[in-house]
Amino acid sequence: MGDVRLPAAGLVELRRAVEDIATQDAVRALREAGRRLAGEAEIAIAERGGRPLPALPLATFWSELNRYFHEAGWGRIAHQELNAGVGAVVASDWAESDPNESRGAPGCHISTGLLAELLTRAVGQPVAVMEVDCRSQGNDVCRFIFGSPVTLLHIHKKLALSGDLEDALSAF
Repeated sequence: MGDVRLPAAGLVELRRAVEDIATQDAVRALREAGRRLAGEAEIAIAERGGRPLPALPLATFWSELNRYFHEAGWGRIAHQELNAGVGAVVASDWAESDPNESRGAPGCHISTGLLAELLTRAVGQPVAVMEVDCRSQGNDVCRFIFGSPVTLLHIHKKLALSGDLEDALSAF
């Protein structure tokens, strides 16, 4: 099956249309769609890196992941280590976001699912991803934090109480 090119604005409109349904099921469906996109990305990254994802050196994985996303039109990413159990993927030009929008919550649901599945495949164990900043929310970047599902659940709970990422991370 060939590729279908969708302009970044089309991706934003798809997200908006699903969010207009305003159900958690709709958001879960977008995240699941992102997870299902991971196979193509995994193949491209492994081919360029010369090894399966779990065998790629970390620097090669992040470099090839950035290259894949850029060439596929998603945008450029940078990897950050926030602490021993939590990392972040940061993008200043992310296609799923709309900097002209002002939402109350992050909205890159497809990206969240895609990143979770790719990182899970890369490390061979479950990785959870949560978007904590979004250009559609008025932030300068889209920032996705990742770690074990248990760790991110604790961070999510702390964020709900304090609203401050640094405070939520300080517990780990």
